[in-house]
Amino acid sequence: MQDKMRIGVLGGGFAGLYCALHLSRKNGRAEICLFDKNNYFLYTPFLHEVATGTVDSRHIAVPIRKIADPRRIQIRSEEVTRINLAEKEFETGSGKFKFDRLVIAAGSEANFYGIPGARENSLTFKSIYDAIRLRNSIIDCLERAAIETNPAVKREMLTFNVAGAGCTGVELVSEIAEFLSEIISREYPEIKSEEIRVNLIEAASNVLCSFPPYLSRVAAERLRDMGVELMIESPISSVNRDFIRLASGRRIPNGLLVWAAGIRARDLGFDPQPEREPSGRIAINEFLELPGFAGVSVIGDGALCIQEGKPLPATASVAVQQARYAAERTMNPGLKPFVFKNRGDMASLGFMFGVCDVYGWQFRKFIAWIIWKFFKLAMMPRYKNRFQILSDWIIAWVFRRDTSRLT
Repeated sequence: MQDKMRIGVLGGGFAGLYCALHLSRKNGRAEICLFDKNNYFLYTPFLHEVATGTVDSRHIAVPIRKIADPRRIQIRSEEVTRINLAEKEFETGSGKFKFDRLVIAAGSEANFYGIPGARENSLTFKSIYDAIRLRNSIIDCLERAAIETNPAVKREMLTFNVAGAGCTGVELVSEIAEFLSEIISREYPEIKSEEIRVNLIEAASNVLCSFPPYLSRVAAERLRDMGVELMIESPISSVNRDFIRLASGRRIPNGLLVWAAGIRARDLGFDPQPEREPSGRIAINEFLELPGFAGVSVIGDGALCIQEGKPLPATASVAVQQARYAAERTMNPGLKPFVFKNRGDMASLGFMFGVCDVYGWQFRKFIAWIIWKFFKLAMMPRYKNRFQILSDWIIAWVFRRDTSRLT
């Protein structure tokens, strides 16, 4: 045991889990320890479908021990409270753990950019609990609006806002708009469809800015057809319980606000604190390491990796490629700098509609939706969960989604 390299991996998401798996396969002499406060891997591509009841929340949570062999990877389901970078040491409630190499892939949290009231008066969308809370909040708005007699108050209750028009925001707002249009006439006759407003608020000049311009325009047209009001080039200046104020001075009722407008690396008690860019993500070098701390890698959503003068997006494909590289570099320090190979982008925009860019080939509508469904389902690391999700889709299509409020 003494001659084994000890490698500590923090995070059980795409970056951390896949890195641990690559390490366990490439070198049997390494002693690998994976830390995560949850004992499951959250498959985030379907999180927006959990929020509207299309997919059961249990079906996107795969037990880590069903993916990683506990005989080859030590799994500790506990929260890391401090990271000593110089000593390569994790600290948890049960003690301190020292390693020869560290791989930090702890993910990200919502970045509110210091906007007054944004944190207190919005819902984040990063976890299963966030998705369930959002679903309950939507149903709660409908239940309260169904008995409200004041038309002005009723319209405010039925104003649903999503901040951020990246892939998460666009997929979520399209799912919300479709869910509302599906259930209102059938289950809430007290509410008229014209009383509902669904807004997508974005500071940039278009939706899905990382996509090719053509697909970005297709997505914008699709959202408008679904009844979503696009508030482009409309940065938020403040948020309170009753309304959202834009930089232009316009006020929007805050019936419900979901924050998908940006991320920052989680604050895990770093000692010393690493350098962060204005976005809040941790700056790393071309070898995915923290400058000044050899043997300490930071990968995944919380890492800011610059390639060709631009930061790489916080996507699963980036995380998986970084995971493989970090594992290989841990065993072979002489590797060339990391280069992300972009295979494309894809997004789902409701039932039978999507946009997809794969190796330069651009697809839209039904074909893109099928590609999205197939690719995302194939990435799910466990066959049981794939069948469960597929059955969820069939049930939701045949029997429609229900409006049970789960507490």
